[in-house]
Amino acid sequence: MRIPSSSWLFNTPIAHRGLWNEQIPENTLPAFENAINHGFAIEIDVYITTDNEIVVIHDDELSRLTGVSGKPNEKSLQELKSLRILGTDNQIPTLKELLSLVDGKVPLLIEIKPTQRMEVVDKTVEILREYQGEFAIQSFNPKKLLRVKKLAPEFIRGVLGMPKLFPIKRFNLFIVKHMPLNFLIKPDFISYYHGAYPLKERKTKNKLLLAWTITNEQLAEKALRFSDNIIFENFIPKK
Repeated sequence: MRIPSSSWLFNTPIAHRGLWNEQIPENTLPAFENAINHGFAIEIDVYITTDNEIVVIHDDELSRLTGVSGKPNEKSLQELKSLRILGTDNQIPTLKELLSLVDGKVPLLIEIKPTQRMEVVDKTVEILREYQGEFAIQSFNPKKLLRVKKLAPEFIRGVLGMPKLFPIKRFNLFIVKHMPLNFLIKPDFISYYHGAYPLKERKTKNKLLLAWTITNEQLAEKALRFSDNIIFENFIPKK
């Protein structure tokens, strides 16, 4: 295992979309700053715009957060910057803006969404090469992770997995449920839906295990019986 037991991936709970609440909207610079102030790692999701900029936003559709229809990867950066998150003055941040804010103060867990062109990996890796803080990359998509492995084999990478939580094509479900390409990806960690733990030992041997998304202390205690760390939201976990 390339991840030492002293690593943040073992020891620092990871705030999903930042540390947000009713006053601080998710996926905003204030939410990320709140996570920094509490000493939590931060989980983010990245998309590539039509003009090849990397932005930080969780959803495949813009409507829930911005009230505007469309997909992040179908918009230019200027179009995305014209939108506001959940009726506040907050914009969708770029990856560079986020990295400037975090500046190595806390680690980052960066999810590359599966439904995008491969350039999202190339551009994200290019940006991260210049970043001095701690981070790891994860994705549901084996092709994206194989690209990360090729471009930056030194980057810590993890595979996301889950059972059937929402409608998904049968082949894609097989991939994200059983993670059959791990022998090629050689992930450093597995990030799996908390309700599916414990996983089969043959899948988890010599892998750090993350459980997502944990929403209260009771779930955290249960998840940590089988996993090493949690990705959380809606509460402040014990450290």
